Amino acid sequence: MEDRPRQTPSQEESSGGSRRRYGLFGVSAYPQKSGMDDKQRKSMVRWANAVVAFIALAVVALVVVGTMSSSGLTVTFDTQGGSEAAIQSVQHGGKATPPEAVVRPGYTLAGWSVTPDGSEPWNFEEDTVTQPLTLYAIWVPEGTQS
Repeated sequence: MEDRPRQTPSQEESSGGSRRRYGLFGVSAYPQKSGMDDKQRKSMVRWANAVVAFIALAVVALVVVGTMSSSGLTVTFDTQGGSEAAIQSVQHGGKATPPEAVVRPGYTLAGWSVTPDGSEPWNFEEDTVTQPLTLYAIWVPEGTQS
């Protein structure tokens, strides 16, 4: 007698002397008398696997989006030689607030910019945060007009 590993009922069933091996969702991988030929059965299994993969991908996407929206976007302030400014976490589409008490001896803070050279000023009243952002301090020497 031949020794074969024993299969559990979920993997293999015995029915009237014929053995059936089950795949995804109980769809038999071997031809049955169900009116479907082997090609149709394999096509159905492929579609079922594609549906499962799509659902898994959708769940992962929802988890990632949920994580992003709950933690917010980081707004960092580069004071360019001034005192430290706290990092802010702002929701997508929200507004950052100007950091308080940022000072630099001999200079006056004229505002904040998206670029280090001050060529793109940031308007805290109107501009919204849509991605992680670094804002740069714009300093003018004391006694000069900005």
